This record gives sequence, structure tokens and C-alpha cells, in this order.
Amino acid sequence: MGGNVTVFIAGVIVILLSLFSFSGNCLQKLSDWLLFSKYAPVLTLGVGGTCFLINVLHLSAADFGEYRLAFIVIFGMIILLSFFKMRELLAIRGLAVLLLVCSKAMLDNIYCEPILWKNYFVSFVYLIIIFSMLIGSMPYLFRDFLDFLIRSKPSRIILGICSMAYGTLLVFISLATIGRNSFR
Repeated sequence: MGGNVTVFIAGVIVILLSLFSFSGNCLQKLSDWLLFSKYAPVLTLGVGGTCFLINVLHLSAADFGEYRLAFIVIFGMIILLSFFKMRELLAIRGLAVLLLVCSKAMLDNIYCEPILWKNYFVSFVYLIIIFSMLIGSMPYLFRDFLDFLIRSKPSRIILGICSMAYGTLLVFISLATIGRNSFR
């Protein structure tokens, strides 16, 4: 998948996720699902952990590829044991793993693209990486942030407008680049 398509998909996802912030009910349902559902940790950590193990399986020799079997066993055991020993806020930690894996895929797709618009997208991906490391190490902060957004309507609206504007910027950048490249 090309860099323009990656930026377009990310922009559309940001726009769709910004719609959640306008409704307190949708945000409350998302928060309840992440915090109290039995299936949310299985979905988030299961998908994120599986994608991470696939990335470890494809390591090159320069990236400790000769130890990939040991890494797969160790990380696989950590993922499986976390379902039994660290059940509290596991879905948020799984969301952090999923965001990190998606960030790696987005940065890989954008690697050889022109510099003109790449900085807009790469800075967004780096913010996702910082956010996911923060919620992975301290998931209670994300829980408290969701509670704050549910209670504060002005903050929800400001977050929704800012994220919708940024998603629209990403979509327009990708469409403009696709349009410019098609006329060459």
C-alpha cells in the first residue's frame, strides 16, 4: 500500500473517531467496553499481540533475527500470562500495543514518500507512539481522561473539532498528492 493511501485511510479514521467525541453516550459506551468487557482485552491484546509476534517472526539478521524463536516464545508467554495475571485495564494496554503496531506499519508505508507532506503525517504518527507508550505504562491515565471527556462537554467538542480538522487536512493532502501524481 502506498503512502498516499495510508495517509488517506488514517485521515478518514481520525475523522470517524472524532465523531465519537461529540456524543457523550458513544464515549460512555466506548469507555464501558474498554474497562468492563470480557472481550475487549482478548480483541485488543489478541490482535495487537499477534501482529507484534508476526513482526518479530519477520525480523532480519540485523534486527536480532537469529534470536527470533526465543523472542517469539518469550513475548508469546508474556502475552498469554497477562490474560491471567494482569486483568485490570488490560484492554487499554492492548490498545497501546495495537496502536504501536499500527504506527510501525504506517511509518513503513510512508518511508520513501516526498518530503512536502510527509512531516504532517509523521508528526501525527509520533504523537500516536507517545500516546500509546503513555497509556501502556499508565493505563489509569487514559481511564481518567475518558471520564473527564464524558463529564466535560466543551472539552469533547474542542477535541472533536481539532481531530476532525486534522483528519480533513490529512485527507486533503493525500488527495492533492494523488491528483498531482496522476497528471504526470
